[in-house]
Amino acid sequence: MDDDPEYDELVRILEPYRRMRIETGPVPLSDEYLRMVEEVESAPENQSGADKTWVETVLRESREYFARVRRSR
Repeated sequence: MDDDPEYDELVRILEPYRRMRIETGPVPLSDEYLRMVEEVESAPENQSGADKTWVETVLRESREYFARVRRSR
């Protein structure tokens, strides 16, 4: 984006932060979140042997869609 002064200014402002080391570690999961995961995993459509062919269709359609997307100016 050589011709966008706002972008260049933003890059200049953020440059010092690129070198900052951000501590990461285990993310504590709340009981509510774990209950929601359990609920989703226990749904009939997520059980072993359930028809999951729709997943591949959705992934393929998403890839095709995003392959066609172009950034507008």
